[in-house]
Amino acid sequence: MKLSLLAASVALLAVTAPQAQAQRRVAQPAAPSSGSMAPNNTPNAAGSDTGKLDYRNPAADPLIPVEAEKRGPITKELQASVVELLELFHDSKQSHWNLRGPIYLSLHEKLQENADEYRKYADILAERVLQVGNPIDGRVPVVAATANLGDFPGGYLSDKQVLILMTERINTVAKRVRQRIETMSKVDETTSNQLQELSYALDKQVWQFRVMMQ
Repeated sequence: MKLSLLAASVALLAVTAPQAQAQRRVAQPAAPSSGSMAPNNTPNAAGSDTGKLDYRNPAADPLIPVEAEKRGPITKELQASVVELLELFHDSKQSHWNLRGPIYLSLHEKLQENADEYRKYADILAERVLQVGNPIDGRVPVVAATANLGDFPGGYLSDKQVLILMTERINTVAKRVRQRIETMSKVDETTSNQLQELSYALDKQVWQFRVMMQ
């Protein structure tokens, strides 16, 4: 009798084991894809109040300072500005390092000053996106794919070449920022005011480079 029961148990295990392995394979999540060039500004999931030690407290969600319907438009406009500022930062440093020509010293120093401003305003605008409840995406591939300022030349750069290149690029971003100010004025006054500060700084840079060329 004992031998019959043992043989039946072994047969049952032989049948159910492959099924269990198949179920485990199905349950495994797909590996995340990499290399996406689109910004990822996906907000947090709703969360739960189960008390697990995940430090996710849904009770904090109502503390976001703007209405839910405004968060997407704010994120979209500021994400675009942040990647443009990061692109201008890299362009300014590339020019700063490789500059040659009669006005090297003054332009070299001005390019560094501008680069510091781009980094400053990128940080301010990125933090505003976090304040309204979304992440910012400043990854290098996202900046390269979405700044839409065209390629920047490598190698040595003449002072005249840099003045033309950087003035055009800064002016392009300045125009886009003015359009975003108009859009944000109808959505969120605080965000619009932050963009106005950036707009003034960019217009000043365009003016300074313009008079160096005149």
